[in-house]
Amino acid sequence: MLDNFQPEFTGLYTFLGFEYTKDIKDADAVFYGMPFDLGVTNRPGCKFGPNAIRKFSSCKNYHEELDFNILDNFKAVDYGNFDMPISYIEKSMEKVITELSGILENTDAVTIGVGGDHTLAFPELSALKKKYGKVAIVHFDSHTDTWAGEYFSGQTAIHHGTPFRLALEQECIDGAHSIQVGMRGGLNSVHDHDYAFSNGFEIIPANELADIGMEAAADRIRAKVGDAPVFVTFDIDFLDPAFAPGTGTPVIGGFTTAEALKLLRLSLTGLNIVGMDLVEVAPEYDPAEITCVAARDILREFTAILSYNKNILKVKKSGK
Repeated sequence: MLDNFQPEFTGLYTFLGFEYTKDIKDADAVFYGMPFDLGVTNRPGCKFGPNAIRKFSSCKNYHEELDFNILDNFKAVDYGNFDMPISYIEKSMEKVITELSGILENTDAVTIGVGGDHTLAFPELSALKKKYGKVAIVHFDSHTDTWAGEYFSGQTAIHHGTPFRLALEQECIDGAHSIQVGMRGGLNSVHDHDYAFSNGFEIIPANELADIGMEAAADRIRAKVGDAPVFVTFDIDFLDPAFAPGTGTPVIGGFTTAEALKLLRLSLTGLNIVGMDLVEVAPEYDPAEITCVAARDILREFTAILSYNKNILKVKKSGK
């Protein structure tokens, strides 16, 4: 029996069945939940995402594609949910920075956030900056999330369409080594990606990704990031709504779960990953609960990649 793992359907629901604990000093990966959806601009409900994903969580140890045991010499834990203030976006952002900074001060583990809406990437990057300096991002999504606040009339500048613009403005992101993948669904202007491009981002839109395939896209991701410390952020609407209907802003023309897992595996093994997150799972719109299952398996892939990097490839994390 693995000592940091519980069988399915027993004990408390935790991410992938990992131990719930605040003792993180010897952990390799620390999962945390962020029940927050005040930044959505379409359908709310992703504040229920972390606990819904936990309900379906388990982590089979042997990884067939990578041919190794994920949890051999690798400890992952569930830190629990951050206590997010109700109805206050700014205070919620401060809470994430405070909580995540506290974790990062007490461990060299890779931190993995589960949202919650994509606004949360901004405070996560703010916290990571304190430890690692500017970090690259690998961003899987159907939306660029680099819009200005006034793009959504009457909205605060802090919402799930602006986190990476805000993080760039606060010098949290190394744009020269950052890449966005999967963008689609139409734009309001031909200039919608100008801010990302002007800060050094590369973008592989969905139509191009479908044409070139996962292998070629993975090569471009790895070439762009190089050995820079990197934050990996995965919006569940990268997937086509046929595979992930439970999200607030679904966009057709996306990708299958099999394609997503393959792309993650091919592109992220060997990278200097310092943080990760998965966001925008809204269980209210998930009639067969397949979105939660997809999210669970993406988190398992995250865990497998981190373990593979540590134990097989011997990747060492580095930052400022």
